Amino acid sequence: MKKSFNIYLVLAVIATLSFTQSCVDADELTTPNVASPVLVLLEGTSFPSSSPVTVGSRFLELDKTNILDNTQGIDSIPVSNLDIAVFINNTDEVARLVTDTDGNADLIVSWADLGLPEAQSGSQVRLEFTGKYKEVAFRKYHTIRVD
Repeated sequence: MKKSFNIYLVLAVIATLSFTQSCVDADELTTPNVASPVLVLLEGTSFPSSSPVTVGSRFLELDKTNILDNTQGIDSIPVSNLDIAVFINNTDEVARLVTDTDGNADLIVSWADLGLPEAQSGSQVRLEFTGKYKEVAFRKYHTIRVD
């Protein structure tokens, strides 16, 4: 009887220790994710090697004040005078853009500016559009290909 009591006592101690030691505060495990302050719409993914790369971009702020009213919904407000930097390889800046009154900014660069002096069919480059709006930084990735 004493032997089985000792076994149950040891198992209870091990179970208690495993439950209390394996718990970690959730705040330590999460990464701070912040929703993008703007909606970024990009157009143009495939271009011939003989022509420049032209990626159209539009930046909108989503006004959600009427989200619960089905007659109004969410408004898309163009963001004007927004400074945008375009990078390749995370560090090489290839262009600086400023949005117009409609929230549009077109990127027009050559393949050589994107690191492909002799663009061949099937080659691709990942662009990174970055900016800051209302003190919140954002980034949007966009992959383009050579036809």
